[in-house]
Amino acid sequence: MFTRRTFALEMTHRVEDALGLDPGQHKLLESYCGSRLPVAIALYEHQQERRVRLEFVCGPEVELAQDVEELLFRAYTLSRQIHLTFESGRDRALCLQMTYGVIAGIFRELDRAAVTGRESCTRMKYLENACKRTEAYFARASQRRAQLRYLGGMLGGLTVVAGVGALLSVGLDTLPDIDDQAPMFLASLIAGGMGAVLSVLFGMTSGKLKLHTLFANAESGMGPLVAAGALRPLLGGLSGIVAYVLLQAAIVPIDVPEGASGTNFVIALALVAGFSERWARGVLAGTEERLSAPAPAAAPTPKIS
Repeated sequence: MFTRRTFALEMTHRVEDALGLDPGQHKLLESYCGSRLPVAIALYEHQQERRVRLEFVCGPEVELAQDVEELLFRAYTLSRQIHLTFESGRDRALCLQMTYGVIAGIFRELDRAAVTGRESCTRMKYLENACKRTEAYFARASQRRAQLRYLGGMLGGLTVVAGVGALLSVGLDTLPDIDDQAPMFLASLIAGGMGAVLSVLFGMTSGKLKLHTLFANAESGMGPLVAAGALRPLLGGLSGIVAYVLLQAAIVPIDVPEGASGTNFVIALALVAGFSERWARGVLAGTEERLSAPAPAAAPTPKIS
């Protein structure tokens, strides 16, 4: 007797044969095999890798309209990006599930068109919107992954900045007339780095932090992303040191309070310099203009007759 279970097993065997899957190494989650056309797709879990994978096949004799072929290529490209970007986890499984829905939907529409004799697929607009939603989710998931790695690099970079700053502050003790400024130098360096970390944390919590696409997806591995995050506290620490040196050199026209208020003022200024790159660039640009401006002409000496 031909039951629903028998039909499901038959379809499973057809998909496995079409895609060359070994039943002992793969656990099928979802699959579709064309009834009229040589098309098949499978969403399965690799038993050894312990992660979800997506494979499909479309015979060369299947005639595809231009819009259908473009959509299928978009979905295929997205599936490869997902495979390379996410090693495992929920984001990988969900993205591949959504991509499977798009490709399987295309194959079902092609099968229906072959049965009914239609020349075009009627649900292409819906499938195109589904592909856009999948691409949008992939972009958000890639950003989350990239931001976490970027933050990890920042925390490591802040630790390195503090260690290097301690060594540099020891070297300041050997310089004449400023040997007592080593503690403030170190404090400004760390405060600038902490300001940079604070800036990124604010961006992450508000949803305004957007890393470049090259860092967010498979085009860049973990190394460049962590390195970029480690450089951010270094940039903030250097900005804090620049602000401190300009204050001590009296190049920036700001009156620094005396005592503990002055110490807190310098640390706060270093924090702001590390937090806002735009503000630090503005201070440097203003300093450059003051240094490059011509000196005022001296008043002429009156002649005594």
